Amino acid sequence: MTPIDRLSQIAKIKHAIADVLDVERYEFNEFGAVRMHGVWLVPPTEALLRLETSLATLGYTPLLQNEGHGVDLWAMPGAVTTKPASPVQRREVKIDPRVNILLFIATVISVVLTGGLESDGTQGVRMNFPNGLMFAGSLLSILVAHEMGHYVVGRIRGVKTTWPLFIPLPFLSIGGTLGAVIVQSSPFRNRRTLLEVGIAGPIAGFIVAVPLFLLGLWLTNPTPMPVPAGSTFLGDSLLTYLMGLGVLGPIYASTSASVIVHPIAFGAWIGLLITGINLVPAGQLDGGHIAYALLGRRARYVSWIVIAAMIALSFISQAWIIWAGMLFFFGRSHPPVTEENVPLTLTHFLLALTGLLILILTFVPIPIFGT
Repeated sequence: MTPIDRLSQIAKIKHAIADVLDVERYEFNEFGAVRMHGVWLVPPTEALLRLETSLATLGYTPLLQNEGHGVDLWAMPGAVTTKPASPVQRREVKIDPRVNILLFIATVISVVLTGGLESDGTQGVRMNFPNGLMFAGSLLSILVAHEMGHYVVGRIRGVKTTWPLFIPLPFLSIGGTLGAVIVQSSPFRNRRTLLEVGIAGPIAGFIVAVPLFLLGLWLTNPTPMPVPAGSTFLGDSLLTYLMGLGVLGPIYASTSASVIVHPIAFGAWIGLLITGINLVPAGQLDGGHIAYALLGRRARYVSWIVIAAMIALSFISQAWIIWAGMLFFFGRSHPPVTEENVPLTLTHFLLALTGLLILILTFVPIPIFGT
């Protein structure tokens, strides 16, 4: 875009919002977004709706950020469309439902095969399909509950999203899957919606995972077996450690003699592990959504602290260096919400506290270790 084109576009935007915002200064960024700083000419509660309507005809979506004196309006290009004589409509991401179905079926197969692998002690490994089915039923129940928590609350709050896209990864990951993602069509409207949608998944998954882990422990054969040299153990969160001791007794925490937990407990353990990782307050993880809802743009400093903490944890468990790298390259910042000046309520702070409690209970400092 040439300087003349930019000045023309600025003039059009200023004219479109002249009855809403008194613009004091402006700038473009490298992505074609326009930042305008000014003061309101109307109450903030009605400003966003009027800005959406005004900017829609120019192909922009407004994002609002309080900035000391006045307000920053970001006009983001290409995020909204309009139809004559109709309300503003956001373009919804469309994914053929057959893609969702095929990926879910592939993930079921991947998780069953990964969960069914077991060592027979002499010939290497063999496939135990009953165990694989029980493992998959446990883990996928938690993942589906998690993703549907996001999806249902998002839809209730007017966030247009795709159905969950599950990611199969047979044999290369501990559970045979990398979980699932949901693609949004638009930014979150405000911090309340961001927090509600962000916490809904972990709470739903946690509610399903805890009874499944207890059921798996109850079905576990408590007969202790000797531990061969070079054996690999699963680490524990505070929650799984307490539940394991409560159901199986001291043998659960022993490294000299141990029991092999039932496949349902193993699947639930992975589900709880994923819950804890998702609640880490960084980037666009569920915990990152919560951190941004609480702290706004200052949440990026928390992301840096988390990355540093994961690098430190990598000295006791190498798995964390992978997560530190992923967050460094893809998750250092969080996109803004459309209207940042909507305050959180007491209920939202309680939801955030619930997320922190679940994180404390489910985080596993050393997921896997050997003897």
